[in-house]
Amino acid sequence: MTSIETLPFFADKIIHDITTMAPRDYGNEAYRVTTEDQIYVVRRLKRGETDAQVEYRAGNLAHAAGIAPEIFLYDADKALMVLEFIPGEHRTHLNDAEIIHLARILRGLHSISYRDEDLPHIDLRHLIEPDRPEIIAAFATVERFPLQPALCHHDLTPRNILWNHDEPLLIDFEFAGVGDVCFDLAAVCVEFGLNSEMSEIFFTSYFGNEVCSREKLSAWETLYRALRRQWFARHGIDQIP
Repeated sequence: MTSIETLPFFADKIIHDITTMAPRDYGNEAYRVTTEDQIYVVRRLKRGETDAQVEYRAGNLAHAAGIAPEIFLYDADKALMVLEFIPGEHRTHLNDAEIIHLARILRGLHSISYRDEDLPHIDLRHLIEPDRPEIIAAFATVERFPLQPALCHHDLTPRNILWNHDEPLLIDFEFAGVGDVCFDLAAVCVEFGLNSEMSEIFFTSYFGNEVCSREKLSAWETLYRALRRQWFARHGIDQIP
């Protein structure tokens, strides 16, 4: 394993400290590297089910839009990234103002222009097992509505939304790709436990005067819960955090 101190990226920098960031039961290793003039995050990429090149492309697009940290280096051979460190916190509950702000950030993400050849198109029919009647019904519902394709994050858990003061930033684009915007919106509703009133604030802030079926959004919430349950089961995690 390559030592962080020996990476060419840090050759002209004086490293003062390397600290392991909060460990997880799954995912990539991450380290906070403090130099004489800046703090960086070094991520060792070890999850085989994602494409780090796609993460790099999507992360760069999001950074250019002002909604994600800068990626200074992606080294495919060493399987690591060096990113901008941004101080902040991960919030598990949101107030109305934060919901509105996050909706606008996601609208910005979904408005980013991309080249089809640079990003995979995510087909959830290959990822979610129709092992329950409600999942089959939810797929039937979403198929009745037009696809709203966009660059989606596809993993909008609280740990992947960093609040720098009251400014939300998106991190960890490991599962990014082209998908229906309603999947990301459903993820936020489920992960943050938004009630009907808060969900309405969220959807109205996101769509503005556009019309979007609440039936479709509800079906996507069902599919997101199914994917979440099945993903944790596949990774041997009994208790969903």
